[in-house]
Amino acid sequence: MPWTLTTPIPTGDLDPTGPYTQVRIVRQLHDSLRSIIGVDLEYGNTINAAWVPGLPVRSRPMNVTVQGTEYSDLIANSMPEEDESTYEAVKRGLYEFLAARNVIGPGTLT
Repeated sequence: MPWTLTTPIPTGDLDPTGPYTQVRIVRQLHDSLRSIIGVDLEYGNTINAAWVPGLPVRSRPMNVTVQGTEYSDLIANSMPEEDESTYEAVKRGLYEFLAARNVIGPGTLT
């Protein structure tokens, strides 16, 4: 479930598969006892229905930690919508949280 960026991230001559049009949460560590979520991000593109990861993007954080009040707000606002699992709701909430704080940039869940 990648997040499709409104504005792709240019890669220049470093990666011929660029620009990167999507970002994915590839790892998510949720520790409810310490009220913390750790997220690892990966930029790339979906080509022929397969995820093709790109090189690390230096202009954007690749690891993000959500804790404290931000954690509480994220969990409270990630309620499942109709026909959506709790996992999907939290992942959607994480993408929206990261986009709102300009960590990943605006876009849509695809």
